[in-house]
Amino acid sequence: MNQGAAGSRSAFYPSGDPNGEGDGYPGSLFTAGHAHDDYAGEISIPAPAAAQSIADLPRARVLQAPADITGGWKDNCSFHPDCLYRELDGLVYLPNINKMAWNLRDWFNTAKYDQDSLGWSSLDMTDAQGVWHIGPRNDDADLYHNAKTSNFLFKAPESFAAQWLNNKWLIAGGTREAGALGGSQGPSLFALAPWEDGNPPASSACLDALPLVYYPEIVDCVWKSTEGQGVVYPKNNDVCVYPDYRAVDAWNGGAWVEADSGTAILITGKKGLGDNCYAAGEVCNDPCMESKGYHAYPYDPQILFYDPEHIKEVISGTRQPWQVLPCSIMSIKDIFYDECGVIGAASWDSGGRHLFITEKEVNDPDNGFWGKTIVHVWTIH
Repeated sequence: MNQGAAGSRSAFYPSGDPNGEGDGYPGSLFTAGHAHDDYAGEISIPAPAAAQSIADLPRARVLQAPADITGGWKDNCSFHPDCLYRELDGLVYLPNINKMAWNLRDWFNTAKYDQDSLGWSSLDMTDAQGVWHIGPRNDDADLYHNAKTSNFLFKAPESFAAQWLNNKWLIAGGTREAGALGGSQGPSLFALAPWEDGNPPASSACLDALPLVYYPEIVDCVWKSTEGQGVVYPKNNDVCVYPDYRAVDAWNGGAWVEADSGTAILITGKKGLGDNCYAAGEVCNDPCMESKGYHAYPYDPQILFYDPEHIKEVISGTRQPWQVLPCSIMSIKDIFYDECGVIGAASWDSGGRHLFITEKEVNDPDNGFWGKTIVHVWTIH
């Protein structure tokens, strides 16, 4: 996985940029910067425009320069002497306590350390509190392992949470390559309310959480040894629980969207369409990723639509979390600027009904752009 580009995570802040342009797009976006720094900053939201070239797109203004929103936690994994954090992950605004929540993640974590991940900070990115574990730690089934919970963050409607989630309206989820080492072979969703476990909870506290969606790790879904070759190829995916699962699938963002006609949980990410392959990109015929690892070229940037009615069934005990599957899938490849671009983050402006989704790692050598981040915007009527 290429972890380099900015735009991996974002959160809509409704009171941001109070002196903005008055163009119908109030508020601001808090967004993660380059993964080498693991910083976060705040940018304005200019009115979007359609353009063939990224050089003609409007530019966001920097409102808060990138800084360490974690207050040093990103460099201080205390769970084990060898554990570490490789990435600042999910961001979401918590209006009830006026804080910005964030996740820390080790997307590699081959030692399977079940370290803490969640924290929150003031909106000036100071006074960081954390780090906490989402759910019980080291349970027998790895149900709450941080490989399932330390990625994206978003907010569920409070009315839904009050009726079905015991007021737990903060949603955390994630995905890990192959669903291995505590991960999920498909996107996972957990509901929590960390402010109810203390204000703030004690460091390393295990927060109460509800599992809503996850998919089991099935080794035969991914692996098949090939005699005499230095590459390991997978079996067919007919044993996978998530349809057409590929080991490189990466679900990087989420938003719970409400409109007059209904509501849906949106999960955004990259879907592998080719055969599973574990080797260097050249061996796997993958022009988008050179590094050794999982590949399944070509890739499709997708939005998964989940029906909240199925979440109700999970809470009621009439459906298992791994039986919740997307009711619809939308490819947005046609609007991407780069064939190898990756969906980074999703955030939702519930007041203006604007959905923001980032396309990161965009290269346009003709105009001198490398590794840029584009924000695609929808208005949900």
